[in-house]
Amino acid sequence: MEAIYQRHKGKAEFFVVYIREAHPVDGWRMTVNDLEGVVYKQPTNAEERTAVAKACQAGLKLSIPMLIDGADDAVGKAYAAWPDRLYIVGKTGRIAYRGRPGPGGFDPAEMEQALANLLAP
Repeated sequence: MEAIYQRHKGKAEFFVVYIREAHPVDGWRMTVNDLEGVVYKQPTNAEERTAVAKACQAGLKLSIPMLIDGADDAVGKAYAAWPDRLYIVGKTGRIAYRGRPGPGGFDPAEMEQALANLLAP
């Protein structure tokens, strides 16, 4: 995603929306997360969620601007975004691309092609 952002950041606005933690240590814990040092409890308030989101952004070395969903998970619910999903919102505010749910449906190349199609003259 970072590479796509770098290629297109002057032509479109990009945001990562941090939603609820997919694999918290107090929930659906994953061994791979333990091995990579990604060990966080599910945040229960805005401060905790912000701290985990910042750690995520740093750990993934993302310079893409990050927005953080509220404790009510309104964005995650509205966009059926859990555990991860790619969207393009067009200039009119309507969804122009909705990727399949991740991780299996997380397809940055497909999203980039949809973006290229939207940006084409």
